[in-house]
Amino acid sequence: MRLKLILKQSRPNQLIPINYQYAISSFIYNTIETSDSEYSKWLHEKGYQSGSKKFKLFTFSMLNIPKRNVEFNKLRILSDTMELTVSMISHKAIEHFIIGMFENKIMRIYDFESEAEFQIKTVELIPEPEFNGKSTFKTISPVVLSKRTIYQGKESSYYMSPEDEDYGSYFLNNISEKYKTFTGEANSNIKLKEFKLLGECRRKLIRIKENKSEVTDVRGYIFRFSLEGDRELIRFGYESGFGKQCSMGFGCVQVV
Repeated sequence: MRLKLILKQSRPNQLIPINYQYAISSFIYNTIETSDSEYSKWLHEKGYQSGSKKFKLFTFSMLNIPKRNVEFNKLRILSDTMELTVSMISHKAIEHFIIGMFENKIMRIYDFESEAEFQIKTVELIPEPEFNGKSTFKTISPVVLSKRTIYQGKESSYYMSPEDEDYGSYFLNNISEKYKTFTGEANSNIKLKEFKLLGECRRKLIRIKENKSEVTDVRGYIFRFSLEGDRELIRFGYESGFGKQCSMGFGCVQVV
């Protein structure tokens, strides 16, 4: 299920960090916690597990801000309202998220330098598109994929570009693994056949947990693409997010 939140500034011309993804992810967990603290804790700490991997199976878009200015490492919000899309595959998660928003209709976006407050003005259910065996998407938050590689004799993570030769196979395997983990159908025969990059891609670097000891720079890409294969698996990717670190605001797409 997918929701569109209309957020209204509590006071005009507020500043938010350019790297606001961690603050929004925290808002989602805290909102679910308002409704069910045990479920929020399970989702945050465990989620859906496949070996050492943990999938949260939700994602959200970049903020859609009609008017803004960039001021060093901050965004000055000049418009009265802005939009956020939140997408979750679990009906239980979305139910607790909605209940939590009715309990506390405020979203705060902050870092060590500034804090902004927004009222949740409206919450709108976005109708699910009709999926068939082939769908075309555009990203509304960067898609992140990485693989382990050896660099200067040491193992490290390489953030993949959609233009890499093996990107398509990693993309398809990622969503299939998440689907099998969520459904428990380890021997499922449904699969995606083809990933195809449409046009150019644009790199975007986002810093997670800025000014904390666990700070991480994550590189994702903005692009258009098509998927061919089982429509249930395509729908699953649309709702849960494509690629890695979706619960940090990556991998959210919309149908073209």
